[in-house]
Amino acid sequence: MLALLNIFVDNMIPVLAIAAVGIVLRRRLHVDPAMVSRMMFYVFAPALAFDAVFTSDISGGDFLRVYLGTLALMAAVGAIAFLVLRGLHAAVPARDTINSREFATALVATFVFNGANFGLSIVSFAFGAEALTYAVIIYIAGSTVAWTLGPYVSSGGAASMLKSIKSVLRTPVVYALALALALKAAGISDLPPALSRTSQLLADASIPLMLVLLGLQLGGFRKPDRWPLLLTGTAIRLLLAPLIAIAGAALLNLDGAARAAFILQAGMPTAVLTLILAYEFDTDRELALNLIMTTTLLSPISLTLLIYLLQNNIV
Repeated sequence: MLALLNIFVDNMIPVLAIAAVGIVLRRRLHVDPAMVSRMMFYVFAPALAFDAVFTSDISGGDFLRVYLGTLALMAAVGAIAFLVLRGLHAAVPARDTINSREFATALVATFVFNGANFGLSIVSFAFGAEALTYAVIIYIAGSTVAWTLGPYVSSGGAASMLKSIKSVLRTPVVYALALALALKAAGISDLPPALSRTSQLLADASIPLMLVLLGLQLGGFRKPDRWPLLLTGTAIRLLLAPLIAIAGAALLNLDGAARAAFILQAGMPTAVLTLILAYEFDTDRELALNLIMTTTLLSPISLTLLIYLLQNNIV
């Protein structure tokens, strides 16, 4: 019990404290999360992706295993969630029937995880810089699925997959990652100090800003409802997904920092992108808010236990 408490204090309290700053900024000073989100999207997240990958010793083979493994993991979580939600739909009373908008929202919320705001900071605190690099790769791979499969599910299959792929190609972090890989492939290991220091400073600032942004986003959430869907989606996101990741890590032969990052990222709460997709495709916005809020509030408990199990080689 004391070990779990220490993990919670050392790894979760800093994350929650910085996120709380964001909540206060929104509710007291009315800071707009949209502007901070744009800064993160266009500047800080790309800088973090570039710096983490360029300065790492990860081989091309390890990169592909983690990247493709993340795609497979999210697909597996989504497929199992689809079956579970179909079963729930059949089991609930007629008056509580799950409509198509609720179903799409809940399904997206199970496989679109918060690998940035929450994931990168917690992986870094718990397992260090090497694990952070793998966590960045997982976050980028997760974003690929989120921006392609997410719109497809949210639109009920009406959204063009080609259009979704084009949206991924408009994401700056993809080009930052490609640049880092190209430089490494060319044998360039050092940049001029003016460039390397700029990249490092922006990367160092990105994680605190991500957590402030998380708080700004959480500051607008309200009281949850629709408990059967809410509890089912939360259980899949926080409990089932990391169990699938444990099996996936074994199949991919991941170990050390890569394995820890892969499993821990899989247990992160639902990403705010779920709400963005709900607005874009007119699915259930309130349910999206509730799933994001509930998984975020409960995840410090599940993640504390998961970190303990990983640090002690129990899973």
